[in-house]
Amino acid sequence: MHHESIVESLKQHIIPAPKLCSALDVRAQPKLERLNAQLCEFYNSAFSTQYFESAESKNEVWTSRMRAHWHLKSSLPPASRVVDLGCGSAHACRNLADRQINYTGVDWSSDQIALNQKQMPAHNFLASSLYKVPLADESFDAAISLYVIEHLVWPHRLIDEMYRLVRPGGLIGMLFPPFRIRHSIKSFDYGLSAQPFKDKLKSGLLLDAALHLYQHRIAYLLYLKKNFPRRCVEHQFLINLKPICLQSGAWFPDADAVYLADSAEIVMRLYGKGAVLIEEWPKQGYVLMRKRDSGS
Repeated sequence: MHHESIVESLKQHIIPAPKLCSALDVRAQPKLERLNAQLCEFYNSAFSTQYFESAESKNEVWTSRMRAHWHLKSSLPPASRVVDLGCGSAHACRNLADRQINYTGVDWSSDQIALNQKQMPAHNFLASSLYKVPLADESFDAAISLYVIEHLVWPHRLIDEMYRLVRPGGLIGMLFPPFRIRHSIKSFDYGLSAQPFKDKLKSGLLLDAALHLYQHRIAYLLYLKKNFPRRCVEHQFLINLKPICLQSGAWFPDADAVYLADSAEIVMRLYGKGAVLIEEWPKQGYVLMRKRDSGS
């Protein structure tokens, strides 16, 4: 029995089969509801403070080397009314200060929102679900969301809210890791242990690192191409039902990501609602669109 379990374990690593479904699949909604509840519990644990600090640390200061961030910033007209969905610690607000924008940050964490309001009293903050924000239709010049959509069980609903909140002629800008193009997501199984690849190398866990590399560069690529070909309607908005953070309790950047973010399907969702494309940088995970004017 022990031998069989070892063989089965090796088979799972060599031929991984992650649990995936489309967020649009009506039959999958009970599974997605359970996943959403699990993630809510995870995010509202004592771990949440560490989560925000770690998740936002790389975005503290935008520079011209951050090409997509810089393009988004320069695209926002001065004094714009901007809503930031999934604002976290509101690093976007600080980095857009020289644009004199009227900023509203929305996030699920009431504690983080209260802290943001205390630190940035000149701006507006709201604790709310990102799927149904209690703000008026077409009340902003721009809606932005930075490295948020990949963490959502229903990413298309965030897109719909951003479109709803923006006035005709307004901008919709998003940044996210291009997981679908990479054919893997950082919340897939990680070799023999739930650690980032570089940490395994530093610790001398060479077999673990090699298996990790094989899974994420070869095995998952082949699996997705065979079973979930890109641009198929039934495979849009793919969600990883078993992110590594829920299996191991460990967290590092994007171990909690669930959506295999894809700029093409984000663009098509907005295009179908009446937006026009300004920029799409698939490999950078950047989309900027404009809500069509009623007269155009």
